[in-house]
Amino acid sequence: MSQIQQLQDIMKGLRLVETAKHLPHLIREAEQKDLSFTQFLLDVTSYEQTRREEKQLNNRLKWATFPFSKTLEEFNLKEQKSLSNKQLNRLKDLTWIEQLYNLILLGPPGVGNYGKFLFMVRNKCICPI
Repeated sequence: MSQIQQLQDIMKGLRLVETAKHLPHLIREAEQKDLSFTQFLLDVTSYEQTRREEKQLNNRLKWATFPFSKTLEEFNLKEQKSLSNKQLNRLKDLTWIEQLYNLILLGPPGVGNYGKFLFMVRNKCICPI
């Protein structure tokens, strides 16, 4: 059994499954860039953390069973005349969260309030209760 296979088995035992799968690529990249041990370890742990966060987000979105999924990049401002590009960008930068403001989506039925809500959830702007 090679050292890489041993490392992968240990990582799987430690529940670092995503990193174990990607380990040969991470090692190759570290060798090509001549990284220090500390930088390599930082890259490995960062990769695992990123993959876990992506998995958690995907699982949450799947469990939420939203009727459709869209991102803020897909949002069509031409259809929503009450929202300007500047306002949308301010929502994207999340300063309203840091300033402890609440966000309320108002409007008559059929104008896309639920769609705006789904955009915000999808982009981690809000966490529905």
